[in-house]
Amino acid sequence: MAYAGREPERSNFTDNGKYPAPKAEHLLDAELGYQYSAPRARAGVNFYYMNYKDQFVQTGEKSDIGENLTTNIARSYRMGAEITAAWDALSCLTLEANAALSTNRIKDFDEYIDNWDDDKHPAVVHYDNSVLSFSPSAILNGFINFHYKSLEAVWHTNFVSRQYLDNTENKDRSLPRYSQTDINLSYNIGLHRTILGLKQIFLGLDLNNIFNNHYAASGWAYTAVSQSAHYTPQNRYWQLGFMPMAGFNMMGSITLRF
Repeated sequence: MAYAGREPERSNFTDNGKYPAPKAEHLLDAELGYQYSAPRARAGVNFYYMNYKDQFVQTGEKSDIGENLTTNIARSYRMGAEITAAWDALSCLTLEANAALSTNRIKDFDEYIDNWDDDKHPAVVHYDNSVLSFSPSAILNGFINFHYKSLEAVWHTNFVSRQYLDNTENKDRSLPRYSQTDINLSYNIGLHRTILGLKQIFLGLDLNNIFNNHYAASGWAYTAVSQSAHYTPQNRYWQLGFMPMAGFNMMGSITLRF
């Protein structure tokens, strides 16, 4: 059990936009976990419940210089489980996995919407129960680690569930779930004797997004209303932006240890 507080940062004031002046965030966190260990296997689970008052969350909008804008949510919570498991199948082969499964919801939130007809009086929409923005309910990772003498090869596949670009839980303003796979190769050249102080040479090769999946891991949303332009809180003006990730790419490295 823990209780913590966080004061607003300078940007919370300077980039606050149409939202009210920021307040300090407070968190009550309760967690319970269990770890299991055997000669060739390991596993663990950690349950948590994080109850927030005035949590800082992203609104889905960005500042003039591209920073994510945040505001206070009066009441919200994050609840879930973190699970880990590993198995040494062979002396040279390890299988690992971890998962973060969660529910991240708003209990009480007023959304302020730009009003093009009156800058000083934004439209307000109230939400009692919706999903927090940029909070996927499932993040999964799987690893196959082959290690033999100086060679190590790691296969890593991850999965991230749907994320919403704002706090309205609207599927049209969300990032679709995605999965991608990387392969990391490394080889350690141990020198039999030191050469000019050089003791080891590490060769590395990273193969990223090997299946060339097309996905976006972040984005933004902007919304406004205008009675003169026939944009109402139920039928707003919207702009959406997505930040696509790179397709298949690779990078090699050489590390010298003295």
